[in-house]
Amino acid sequence: MAQTQLEKALEHFKIDSGMTNDDIADLLGVSRQTLWSKVRGDTPINFKQAKQLADLLGMTLEELYDMVPKTEE
Repeated sequence: MAQTQLEKALEHFKIDSGMTNDDIADLLGVSRQTLWSKVRGDTPINFKQAKQLADLLGMTLEELYDMVPKTEE
């Protein structure tokens, strides 16, 4: 499975910041598994978590939402 744009951005952020998946998940108040489920688009990301993640990654909410994979309905 190919990485999503948001997964790539998060991986680059982790390298630059030295943070781990657990660190980021803790900041968002979710488990590591839930974090990646949201980043891959498998689980919807709520507004509060999206805002926190966008701030962490230094991007706007619009930029973040553009990176979230769209689920097929």
